[in-house]
Amino acid sequence: TSGVLDLQRRNAAIMFVDIRGFTTYAESASAHQLARVLAEYRNVVAGTVFTHGGTVDKFIGDGVMAVFGQPRPKSDDVERALKCAIALTTALETWRCMNVSWGGPNLKTGIGLHYGTILGGVLESGFHDEFTVIGDAVNVAQRLESLAKFLQSPLVVSECVINGATDFIEADRWTYRSGIKIPGRNASLNIAYFRHTAGTPSTHDTGELHTDFSRSTFQSLLPGAKLGT
Repeated sequence: TSGVLDLQRRNAAIMFVDIRGFTTYAESASAHQLARVLAEYRNVVAGTVFTHGGTVDKFIGDGVMAVFGQPRPKSDDVERALKCAIALTTALETWRCMNVSWGGPNLKTGIGLHYGTILGGVLESGFHDEFTVIGDAVNVAQRLESLAKFLQSPLVVSECVINGATDFIEADRWTYRSGIKIPGRNASLNIAYFRHTAGTPSTHDTGELHTDFSRSTFQSLLPGAKLGT
């Protein structure tokens, strides 16, 4: 019979990572190319998460969900999760540039990070037992990863991460916004996100993207506005 075993409520940092435009790339890439790209990408993400003491909860295609604080919470879970997310932006950008230099796909990535209450444990289906985490914090982290794509940013974190980190790393790289409406959630959210380094070789931007975005599309993120699904 199906059931739940050892489901526990605690605080944890949840991180979602995703490749931008991977579905489009997969339509034309060979099976060998897809396998190579996914293997490299997963190795970068999993290795960085492991180095910072996190756990990869699951791989879902080109998406990765990682947890800091489950199954064993530590006092510096938020700190390590934030350091991991920042390290990942660099590692994944390096991976992207290497791919491009070798004639491979130009695949950018986005990360969403949130700290909150989760339910963690072993879920039993009757045929397959799975250790996982569920709850509002998981949903918010996934929404923040989607928001990263909307903002054309490599990393978006919630105010809970900002407040929970004793040393908010690389403070000059962040843009702060309040009153963000998350679909499926009544309470608004305050966030911080990495700005583009516009016009640099590492982003391949002309410098116009961030300017145009700030003047028009970004207005929808001001307090009271609601993000589309």
